[in-house]
Amino acid sequence: MFHIDKTVDTNGVGRPTDATPIAAVIDAWAEARLAALAAEAGELAARFFERAAQERARRPRSEWGRLGVRVRRPRSARAAPGAFAIEWFTRRWVNPRAAGARTFTTYLPRGGGDRYPRSAFAGVAQPWEAELAETLEGRFAAIRRLARSVTRLRRVLREHTKLEGRLVAEGASAGEGAD
Repeated sequence: MFHIDKTVDTNGVGRPTDATPIAAVIDAWAEARLAALAAEAGELAARFFERAAQERARRPRSEWGRLGVRVRRPRSARAAPGAFAIEWFTRRWVNPRAAGARTFTTYLPRGGGDRYPRSAFAGVAQPWEAELAETLEGRFAAIRRLARSVTRLRRVLREHTKLEGRLVAEGASAGEGAD
């Protein structure tokens, strides 16, 4: 009988005698894939800020804009390992020239899909910011879809592992009484 607790050669990662449970291999892959997706999203966010800085340098202060994007890990203890969110926000400064200057952040609503709608940027972003955000949002949406798919795979794997464990336990207890 084959089940999820069977082991596999880790494809040259360890010695040929090192066998790893399939569930552990898939879980490690999922965590590594989420880390790679988060890194890619972080690079795109950095590109947004670089481009925004270039635009601000060549525009009058009245056209600077307040839009930003963040890739952040959830703070919840229940969050899945490797989970992250890509969020657009606006900033507002209070007393920017005073010693007690403060920045307030307001996150834009994404809605139900993987992509922020154009309307989310309307009224809160300069036209050049909205155009740049819209360009990046295509890739961000793809990253969100992939991350959700990896997370879903991991969740299904864990559910399956529990079912396999129950089946093995039931088989062991049924075998004890059948002498």
